[in-house]
Amino acid sequence: MKSIPILCILVFLLQTASCDVWGGPSYTVVVDPGHGGAPAAGYDDKWDPVTGKYLSPYLYGMRYGKYEEHKVMLDLSRRVHYYLKLTETEEGWKEFEKILRQFSDQKEFTRIRFRSVMSRDEGWEKKGPGASHPDVNEPFRLYDFPNRKNKKEMVPGRLSYINSEKPYLVVSLHMNPAGPGNEGGMAAVLAPGYSTFDKIRGIHLKNAPDAAFDALPWSDYWLINQAGWNRKEIAIADTWVYFHGFWVKKNMKEPWLEKNRGLRHNMIQWRYRDPAGWVEKARKGGPGPYAMKYSQFRAEGPFWEREKAAPEHWRREATVPGTSIKFGGDNHYASDELMRYVQYGSRKLDAKLAKDGKNAIPEIVDPFVSTYSLPTLVNAVVAYLEIGHLDVKKDRLFILNNKDVIARSLAAGIYSLFAGLELKPYDGPTPPASKPLNFKRYEEYEKGNYFNIVTD
Repeated sequence: MKSIPILCILVFLLQTASCDVWGGPSYTVVVDPGHGGAPAAGYDDKWDPVTGKYLSPYLYGMRYGKYEEHKVMLDLSRRVHYYLKLTETEEGWKEFEKILRQFSDQKEFTRIRFRSVMSRDEGWEKKGPGASHPDVNEPFRLYDFPNRKNKKEMVPGRLSYINSEKPYLVVSLHMNPAGPGNEGGMAAVLAPGYSTFDKIRGIHLKNAPDAAFDALPWSDYWLINQAGWNRKEIAIADTWVYFHGFWVKKNMKEPWLEKNRGLRHNMIQWRYRDPAGWVEKARKGGPGPYAMKYSQFRAEGPFWEREKAAPEHWRREATVPGTSIKFGGDNHYASDELMRYVQYGSRKLDAKLAKDGKNAIPEIVDPFVSTYSLPTLVNAVVAYLEIGHLDVKKDRLFILNNKDVIARSLAAGIYSLFAGLELKPYDGPTPPASKPLNFKRYEEYEKGNYFNIVTD
């Protein structure tokens, strides 16, 4: 039996990326199939300790005819998970290398072990009670919630679970609904960081000119999710959510308390929650981190210290040298790169897809930008992908008919994010950069491995 080096054991205890029995690194990757719960009546997620109630319905996801996003994405995610888990054994690694050789003519590939974790392994119909039961969505809620039988006990939601695994990378797979005239495509889902929201707050408070919003690299991509609002108004409303937990009314002056999204960083189990007693302080309001007035807000507390720190700038704001990514940080690069691998792999692995080209493969379209929970509230690089539009025939057929090709492409792309790949020649659109992410800077962060500094 091969002995494990003492150094490897010590490193394993200190950080998630660890020496393995063969001397190579190991990384935790969470594969997150979107949604999964039931279309329950009433509000069923985002438990808010301040108001003592749920703030939103469970987000069931997209449906089109007999097709449901959460089922299609679970099937795709299981395949990605299967391929990543091949790296856990020597026999499996040989199979994984065969996938890599479909993408690259490298003589050797850096030996990596992926510890792949699924954020859910079933949907509501096969896990737990029926749709009318009040507990039907317990395994699928994003945020922590009180145990219905013992309300003093808080049950970890999906965000808390993901953080507890201390992943380096989260790959979240979704399918979007298409609006009128939308021709479909695949897109990244991004959340800006503190510096962008602080600039928008300054614009709203008239500390900077309105034209400063148009100068932001994010300005053209903000998701308009309220009829009659323009992108700047939506961005200001999202900024209120980010800092205060609620929207602003259309007059851009008053809090829109009916659109309460909660102080989300205090609604999960991690080390960045505010200290005990925060609920009472939040109910009182006043100047500081719980201010009801925009001008009285101060970014104080452990979450805001995290938000202002360098790793969150790397994750959500920075340009990525040597790539086309000019904003959105490593989250944007990882998302864009995995979509490029789907483009590349579909043409390399399937001759029919290569021949049909853009008539069969959804194009990469502009990202969606908002104050999304997942890319904001986990300490991992997050590739959040709308891999297609379920109600657009081209997108739907591509995903339903090519899940294994897509899964292998995503698995190769995930590998490349950690080790890089020298790709075979390719004359198709949007070739991958195939540059590894700079995970080392997160590992060598002055306070310790950033991916591990998430739970107490």
